[in-house]
Order: sequence, then structure tokens, then C-alpha cells
Amino acid sequence: MQFQPLVSIIIPVYNGSNFVSEAIESALNQTYKNIEIIVVNDGSCDDGATEQIALSYGDKIRYICKENGGVSSALNLGIANMRGDYFSWLSHDDLYKPEKLEKQVELLCKYGSENAVVYCEAENVNASRECISGGARKKELEIGKNEYFTVLKSLCKRGSYNGCAFLIPKEALDKAGPFDETLRYSQDAFMWLRIFFCGYDLLYTDEVYVCNRIHGGQLTQRGRAIFYKDRYSISQEIIPRIVAEKEYASELLYAYASYHARMNCSNVLKECLRVGKQNRLMSLAKRFKLRCIALYGKIRPSIRRIYYKLFVKVKTN
Repeated sequence: MQFQPLVSIIIPVYNGSNFVSEAIESALNQTYKNIEIIVVNDGSCDDGATEQIALSYGDKIRYICKENGGVSSALNLGIANMRGDYFSWLSHDDLYKPEKLEKQVELLCKYGSENAVVYCEAENVNASRECISGGARKKELEIGKNEYFTVLKSLCKRGSYNGCAFLIPKEALDKAGPFDETLRYSQDAFMWLRIFFCGYDLLYTDEVYVCNRIHGGQLTQRGRAIFYKDRYSISQEIIPRIVAEKEYASELLYAYASYHARMNCSNVLKECLRVGKQNRLMSLAKRFKLRCIALYGKIRPSIRRIYYKLFVKVKTN
């Protein structure tokens, strides 16, 4: 590959002594070597255990310690200090497969790096790194280049993508703005939407290059109230952007509403229905279908708890 940009792998960590060394090792073991690794300690309160692990890597990584402010503030600090042309997020409890960055840079070489973000698939693993479920191809996406509208529709429908599976040009982060530090749960979903609303295309492969660890200590297993609050806050900016898309507004709004109906975000769904009716973007049949999906959304948390308890062996609240 003649195109070999510097990639900054940013690892935000808070009280991560149980897993962070594995994350750092997976970054160091990348077959693509033009990288820098930045570990941002978000004010861990574990008697210095996380810091001791990070410092043990010496000059193999860059280490930054800050007061606790949440993952968004840690990511923003890492991005402000990165030297790379591309940003790659690695959660302290997740893992990259060795070829992750090499294969993603190959996609940039094949399809062109201009105005493009790269994405791969991820598999779920448990605390012992045993595979729980493999990465499933996003059928709405084409292997290779996808126009921004296709990606936006997919994001609206799915809610988010796995942040660690992206390779994002620094200029896209500059255009979209920093991660929203007022959000605790959905800051990643908000960022991806903002990036693709800027018109970036997506280079997609359904190959699995990331291991997403599922364990009981995650905020994503505990923060339902935070999730609902974040989603409503995000909707106040995203719904007007959807309406402004005009040609694509109807499809995007329905996809966005259907996700929030499934997730029992009743206040966001209500706003989508109101805006859809007011702007003639949603038919009566679609509004009825959304209300039916919302009924499923009310029982989904119970189904999810049973699934995780029986099949994933992770307790959720």
C-alpha cells in the first residue's frame, strides 16, 4: 500500500484494570504499523491500578490522565492531542483483531480516501473472550462504497454502529464537532449521525475485525434512564436535520421513528409522529405501524433481560 496515513488509536479508560491491558496489546499487535496509541485515563478511582498498567507500556503508548468527565470528554481530549490523519476508537474492554487497521486502509486505497469513513463488523465476546455471537452483515449496506443517504437511513433504523469498528478521517471529526459531553449513553450514536449528515460516504466490509466485550459492568447494561434522556436530547437536533433533507426526509424520519418505537423511547416517537403528520412526511398507515411497533417496545426490556440471563450469562438491570 502506498497510502499509509498515520492512525491514532484512542483508548478512553475508567477503572479499567481488568481489561485495559488486553485492549492495549491488541492495538500494539496491529499488522498496520503507522499508528500511535493514546490512552486517556478518565479520572479512575482504583488506587492507581489503571494508571500503573498504562505506565508499564512506557513509550509504546502516549498516556494522558484527567479528571473524571465521562467517555466523551476523554475522547475529545484524545482527539485534541492526536497527531494522526485518522481516528480509531478502542474501548478499554474491547479488542481489535490484528488486521483491523490494515484491512481498513486497504479499503481506502481501493475505493479512494476522499470524503470516506471506513467500517467493519464486530463480534460479541464474553469476559473470557469467548465468542457469544458473530458479526452479522448489515444487509442494507453494500460491500464497498455506500452513499451518505444509505448510511444515514441505516443509522436511523439501527440507532448506532459499533464505534470501535470505524476508521474516521480527522477532518470529519473537525466538521462534525466534538463528542457531546452532556451525553452519557448515546454520544457515539449522535456523533455518527452528525458525521454522515456532513455528507461522508461509507466504505463497508462485513469482515469481523473487532471483538465487542459484553459484561455486567458496562453502562450499556445499566443505564436505561440515561439512554432515554440522551435519546430525547439528540432528537431535538436530529429531527430538524431529517426534515431538512427534503428528498429523503420521509424515509429517514420513518426509520428514526421505528428505532425509537422498538426501544420504547415514547417521547421521541411522539415527536416523530407529530413532525411527520405536520410536514406530511408520514402516511396514516405508517403512523399506525409505528404504534404497533411501540407495543413490542414496551415488552422488549423484559425479553432482553431473559435473553442475556439465559444465553449470554450477563445480568442486566
